[in-house]
Amino acid sequence: MPMRKVEILRAACCIAGVDGEVCDQEHPLLVRLAREAGVGAASLSAMIERAREDRSFFEKQFDVFKTDPDETMKILFRVAVADGVLTQAERVVLGHFAQKLGQPEERFEALLAAAERHARPQ
Repeated sequence: MPMRKVEILRAACCIAGVDGEVCDQEHPLLVRLAREAGVGAASLSAMIERAREDRSFFEKQFDVFKTDPDETMKILFRVAVADGVLTQAERVVLGHFAQKLGQPEERFEALLAAAERHARPQ
């Protein structure tokens, strides 16, 4: 279980950092996920920094455990819309993780639509 939580944390860092910054609304979510995974502040900072600086970090991620793909995607979508905006880059990364998790296209589209309802127009 702890490794799955670390993988979700890394994926969440990718979502939060893909736009080049982790905002004040995203950071507490990442801290909570790190605490749940047993990841310290220095490791979390390193993950965030890597996600911010390396735009292809999400492509290099290992296979996220498929134990509960729907819950994993809900967590990732929460991080994506924490700042009130759902960027195109976030959509791409979310789609990438949905594919890795074997998420059905219809379910991904439903989660995306729900996230878009909570996001401010760009």
